[in-house]
Amino acid sequence: MNTSWPFNRSSVYLEVIEGLSKNAMIGEGDLQGIAKEICYHGAHFLKVDRVNIWTINADESELNCIKAYNRKTDSFYSERPLEAKLLPIYFNHVRRSELIITENVYNEPFNAELVDTYLKPNAIQSMMEIPILSGGKFRGIVCFEQIDTPHSWVSHEQHFALALAQLLTITLEINEKNLYRDQLEKALKEKSTFITEINHRVKNNLAVIIALIKAEGLKAKDPFHSELFQTVLSQVFTLSTVQHSLYDSKNFNQLELNTFIPQLISNINSTYGFNLKVEIHLSIENISIHADCSIPLSLILNELLTNAYKYAFQESKNNELWIEMKRQNEQYCSLLVRDNGFGLPENYQTKGTGFELIRDLLDQIDATPNITSDENGTKVQVLFPCELVNRFKQ
Repeated sequence: MNTSWPFNRSSVYLEVIEGLSKNAMIGEGDLQGIAKEICYHGAHFLKVDRVNIWTINADESELNCIKAYNRKTDSFYSERPLEAKLLPIYFNHVRRSELIITENVYNEPFNAELVDTYLKPNAIQSMMEIPILSGGKFRGIVCFEQIDTPHSWVSHEQHFALALAQLLTITLEINEKNLYRDQLEKALKEKSTFITEINHRVKNNLAVIIALIKAEGLKAKDPFHSELFQTVLSQVFTLSTVQHSLYDSKNFNQLELNTFIPQLISNINSTYGFNLKVEIHLSIENISIHADCSIPLSLILNELLTNAYKYAFQESKNNELWIEMKRQNEQYCSLLVRDNGFGLPENYQTKGTGFELIRDLLDQIDATPNITSDENGTKVQVLFPCELVNRFKQ
């Protein structure tokens, strides 16, 4: 390498810094690669014998040499770690400094601990040390060392060394961001795998429960118990539909009602709609609800739809069903289920219509029911707090 100097050394230093700043290794966070470049260019353009770079470990107990270069032998080498417990004065000094200039290293008290273990064995006479600071924390140090003969570190040399250290700091920060990103991506992948596994287990368990209910239902010896099994089966189907909807949406914190409600209606129709002609009218705002609210609300809707099919609809009639979900006002959202049947029986609240379960579920979501029923049909409106809604899509 030709390092003969033109008149203005500062312009040469600037060209070197500009060249290094464009190095792709900085953007990639390649700490080892850029450290090698800094050691090599620092030694040759400052005409010093050695340049080495150290980073402090997580518990700040030692400095580890990540790269070291000897200009005289044109070779890279390694140094043993420097332990804080053996060099407390030196560690304390470099942590508090921005730039350390020593023309004669043996005259500085803070170097006393290094004399026998580092300075004399390496024949170091002069040093310029630049602590690496990131986020207000001491992260390491860049050392420029002259062997045998003293070296006076002039102003433009100091600025050049500081610029080199800054490039290293930038690379160090990018390297850490890349590590955090990789860790986050790994964690997200593990989470995705875990959720998929949980989904399969829940799906399989629900399938087993459904199969058991069906099997036991076949053993029922009277219509009353057969209907009980059918009711439980419908409720488990609803839970299964919620689980599928949450998983398929890839957003496990909210249930999209505009996709879930049609699926639930299809399930109910398959169970109770045999030989029935039902015209369904849907009016569902494109909203979603918190996952915690999804189970109570879906079971409430399941019970209301089941009641319509069981008590309102007849084979010889043009049956109609209206389901509406909207924002009623600033405080409440409204779920409305209406049919054109003959109304609920007088003792509907105790006659197997699921209203005891509905009341318990309403309490879970602080909801208020409004029920009207006559010979023209039944209308049930459920008002629940809008705070349970994740968002209203435009």
